[in-house]
Amino acid sequence: MRSVVSCLFIAVVAGSVGAAISQAPALYDKVSRHFVTVAADPEGFWSTPAIMGYGKMHYESDVQFKPDTTMSNKIVFQITKSEGTMKEANLGLERVARVVNLYVASGVPAEQLKFVVSVTGDATPAMLNNAQFNKIYGFDNPNLKLIDELKKSGVVVSVCDQSVAFHHYQFGWIDKSVVHALSSPTTVSTLENQGYAFLPM
Repeated sequence: MRSVVSCLFIAVVAGSVGAAISQAPALYDKVSRHFVTVAADPEGFWSTPAIMGYGKMHYESDVQFKPDTTMSNKIVFQITKSEGTMKEANLGLERVARVVNLYVASGVPAEQLKFVVSVTGDATPAMLNNAQFNKIYGFDNPNLKLIDELKKSGVVVSVCDQSVAFHHYQFGWIDKSVVHALSSPTTVSTLENQGYAFLPM
C-alpha cells in the first residue's frame, strides 16, 4: 500500500513540475515584458513652463476640461504624506507644481492663480529650515528650492501648527518661506467656504 501511495505522490509531483516547465516560455515572456527598456521621450515632450525644473508635464492643446481664464482659479491643496525619499522634494509638492504648470500652459497667467498648499501629518518635516532638517537627516532640505519656486508663482505654502506641535518641533524651526496656519482642517474648511476647490495631494 505504501509503495502505491509513494508512486502516486511521485506522479503528482512529476506532473506539477512538468506543467511548470511546459509553461516556462510563457512565464518568461510575461516577466521579461516588465523589464523591457522604455523608449526615451522625444526632446521637448515634458516641460515646466512656470515652476522651473519641477512638476514636469506634457501639454496637448486639443483636450477637454482645460482651465478657463474667465473662471475662478482658486485651489487649496492638502499634503499629508511623505512619499519618495527624504533626499528629494516631497511628491505632493511636485504634484502642486505640475498643476501650476498645467494652468500656465493652458493660458492662465500665474498672477491669476489663487493656490494655497496646506501641509500636515507625515509631510510636516518637509517644512523645516535647513539647519533643523540637517540636524535630523544629515543633509539640506530638498523641498526649500521648490517652495521658493512655488512662491515666485504666487502659491502660498502653509504648515499645520498642530502637526508642528505633534512632531515636537519648535515654531522657529519651520522655514521662513512657509506660512504658519492654525491647523490644516481649519485652513481647508475656511478656504472651501471662500470658494476654493479642494485637492488632496
